Amino acid sequence: MSLIPISKITFEIQSQPGWEGVRDWGLIVRAWIDTVSPMIAQHTQPRSISREILTIATNSSSLAHQLTFGRQALCQQLNHRLSVPVRELRFIAVGYSSSSSNATATDDSLVRIDSGSIVICSHCNSRAREGEIFRWGVCQFCALDLGIIGSRSVIRR
Repeated sequence: MSLIPISKITFEIQSQPGWEGVRDWGLIVRAWIDTVSPMIAQHTQPRSISREILTIATNSSSLAHQLTFGRQALCQQLNHRLSVPVRELRFIAVGYSSSSSNATATDDSLVRIDSGSIVICSHCNSRAREGEIFRWGVCQFCALDLGIIGSRSVIRR
């Protein structure tokens, strides 16, 4: 008797009728991780999709608020990767703890809130506070990804 790889078994199960939702959900999760930066993916998690509205859980209310500004661009990027249409993104702060972070919904240290108007980041084309662009030349998330700032240098307000 030969051993069958688990990947082949799961593929055969998911190919059966009735497993389309599981297959589609796996594609949605992978598309989300591929669409956002690793830092954002670390602090977010797709939770559900209903009536073409994808709900994303965050571990910070500030992060949920910040991602809401760029939801249209994120939705377009997701739709390029998916066969399942996503019409809208909804972000909620639920206070979960990922394996590499102990941040909770009340921990606002993930996002810097500067005074000033909203402008577009030249690197990722998402909305950002004018103060972030003035200070780092890009939004805070791009500054973290590019190594301009470290995660410890984000100022809590």
